[in-house]
Amino acid sequence: MAIFKMKSLAQSHALEDAERDYQVAVRVEQFRVSDRAIYFAAFPGTQYIPFDALSQVKVRNTALSVTGTCGKQLPMVCLRASYDGEFYKDFLFEKRAVAEKVLDRIRAARPDLPMDVCEPNKGFK
Repeated sequence: MAIFKMKSLAQSHALEDAERDYQVAVRVEQFRVSDRAIYFAAFPGTQYIPFDALSQVKVRNTALSVTGTCGKQLPMVCLRASYDGEFYKDFLFEKRAVAEKVLDRIRAARPDLPMDVCEPNKGFK
């Protein structure tokens, strides 16, 4: 039993059985993804975004600066999940194939959801 209850970032949607859904979720890098939500570590406890709360999803190539503004950068893939109208959460992945696995779960749950997926060599607009 967790000390803190799981919390939905979306004010408009929450899962009734988030703990049970979390247990069947698949680990994808540092996140967990089920058929209904994406979970991530936060303070206090675990937070999640239900797929029903999503208004748009974007996938872009980006980079993570390692040594400051003029140094080396690690290439990353950013999945931006927009929810509740004006809010969004960025999920960073090392490989595009991993981000595509998460995107496939979202597509299966919400085939009508607007998705903006860039080509592998493009970044955010």
